[in-house]
Amino acid sequence: MGIVAFLNIVILTAIPLLTKMFAPGAEASVTKLSDIIANPFSIPWMIIAVFISMVSFSYADMANGYIKNIAGQIPRKSDTVVSKFAVIGVHNLIFIAVSSLSMALGNLIGSAFGTYTIEADPLIMNGVLTLLLKWLLSMAICSILLLLTTGVRNKTLAAIVGVIFGTGTLGLVYMGLSSAVTNIFKTEGFNLAMYMPDGLMGVVNVSANTGVLNTVIVSAVCIALFFALTIRIFNTRDIK
Repeated sequence: MGIVAFLNIVILTAIPLLTKMFAPGAEASVTKLSDIIANPFSIPWMIIAVFISMVSFSYADMANGYIKNIAGQIPRKSDTVVSKFAVIGVHNLIFIAVSSLSMALGNLIGSAFGTYTIEADPLIMNGVLTLLLKWLLSMAICSILLLLTTGVRNKTLAAIVGVIFGTGTLGLVYMGLSSAVTNIFKTEGFNLAMYMPDGLMGVVNVSANTGVLNTVIVSAVCIALFFALTIRIFNTRDIK
């Protein structure tokens, strides 16, 4: 989290500095505060850090053998899955909030070079709501990763899937499938990415009313499905 916050500040400070150096006559632009709040990462794939951190945490008790001590002291061993997901929720919320604050700080420092100004627009609350929706999508993705770490017990696979989700690699797959569906069913404007948590992560925006309902529904379905599946698998397997 500290590395991501630091990079946010460095990148957002370096860009206007370089612009000032190589394009001193460029006209100053306006950056809305609501947009700054709604986008917690200067480079979108930085969210990989959230997923990798989550994978390391959710697998730690199994990797170190603590799960045998913990699971034997509670009525239902699946309660450990519930507690993990709750902590992951807090982890993701703090991570994204700190990243958003570092974006604001980086933009504030960068604006001192005069290449842009920050406008405190009336849509700040929409920016906060967009940030919360992105947190919800992160929880949907983490429910899938939790299945892989705690249910399947494969940290390497979970890390790989987390990187794939974070980099948006599946975007090309979604485009291909969307095109196939459009050609087969003769539909217009179908976009599979709008029904996938990683696809919605980059487009959801409360101010523009883009992907808001989809985000809520897709996140709820993913969390309910994969969380329940993780608990079911965890209860049927022996603790090692």
